[in-house]
Amino acid sequence: MKWIRCIVVFLMAASPAMASRMDEVTLIVVPREDGAVRVGMDVANHYPTLLLSYKLGAGGAVSLHGWNGSEWVNVSLEDFQSGNFFRTGPQSALLVERGDAPMPAALVPPEAWCGPVYKITTTEVRPLLHLTGQYFDFNYKDWKWFSENYRFPIESINPEGLNIAWYHRRLNEQLARDAAFGANDLQFWFAVRHPVPAAMGGEVVGEGAASVAEEISATNEVPVVDGVNPLTNAAPEAVVMGANAAESAPAVESADSGTSSNEPNSAE
Repeated sequence: MKWIRCIVVFLMAASPAMASRMDEVTLIVVPREDGAVRVGMDVANHYPTLLLSYKLGAGGAVSLHGWNGSEWVNVSLEDFQSGNFFRTGPQSALLVERGDAPMPAALVPPEAWCGPVYKITTTEVRPLLHLTGQYFDFNYKDWKWFSENYRFPIESINPEGLNIAWYHRRLNEQLARDAAFGANDLQFWFAVRHPVPAAMGGEVVGEGAASVAEEISATNEVPVVDGVNPLTNAAPEAVVMGANAAESAPAVESADSGTSSNEPNSAE
């Protein structure tokens, strides 16, 4: 197996917008309710995603299911915490919780197999779409798709006008009025675990720059599997596996993935 070194650079500004995530895997964990699961599955249809849904039970019990491309499969809490449920691991995680039902700490992915972790503390669809789009750095085509399919004006789910060219924008007065959504929605955004700060290009990032944006530069060894170069724009595949498959599968392996609108079954 051939190995190639690549530089991964993450940027975090005042808003939760990140560099494009089309060429990396993101873990999304959502509560098992219609709106949140729908958003998660639609995002997984646009970006490489490990999608898990969870349900909280009595006494702190947690039921986890993962989407494997064709059906929802049970994932034990032990397998989740050990990372024994995927073929291609995530570079970062986006957690979603209801404001009145905080996610247990056990569902925060360990640093051993996942880097930065961020959380959205609402399942209200409009702000959920807004913050998720900022996180994934939606392009105009994505914003338009989510706007039309969820029947929200594009200005309400993207009040900052992220990645929207001037000829697609409405009047400045309307944008200024809709920008209030952006400021209000940030109350639902939290950083659980930031990227580890590092020097960029041999220069140390000063305190002033750090207050505006967080930057990380890390050298990772990424395997080339079946001739696929990780430095290209080819999207890696993220596949959630069942318990039997997880025991026998290699650490990194290409696999087909897909999405569906089916809801997960309740845990036994």
